[in-house]
Amino acid sequence: MYLLNFGYTKSIAMLVEEAMTAHTRTVSPDQSLSDVRTIFEEEGFRHLPVMGNDGLVGMITHTDLMRVTYGAHIAEADFEVNDLILESTTVEESMSKDLKTIESGADLKEAARIMRKYKIGCVPVVENGDLLGLITTTDILSAYIKSSV
Repeated sequence: MYLLNFGYTKSIAMLVEEAMTAHTRTVSPDQSLSDVRTIFEEEGFRHLPVMGNDGLVGMITHTDLMRVTYGAHIAEADFEVNDLILESTTVEESMSKDLKTIESGADLKEAARIMRKYKIGCVPVVENGDLLGLITTTDILSAYIKSSV
């Protein structure tokens, strides 16, 4: 186990399981992006694991949603078009499939390294193939802030 140290004198030993968001909401590949948008808006998520028959099969993010709609939200007509696009597009068509995962007992610094290397904002936490939760940049920042007090 390594110590979490962001260049300050105080270091903490922290594992992914101590900072992760456990038991996160999931979606299925056949759900519409309209469903995903509703979850993002109502529940405040920015990342949703996608669970298929064989377990974790992908990740859908707020950025994926923006990419599909081209981030259009300038004119009223754009909202109407976006609604149609989101209703007719499935999660499977837009999700990331090449996932980087981490185990709950891993060092939190390793999760940060994965996020930095692959330029991603979240890593699924798995144990023996089962999804336990997510570790996000927000989780890592929160752990750092908590450790600095």
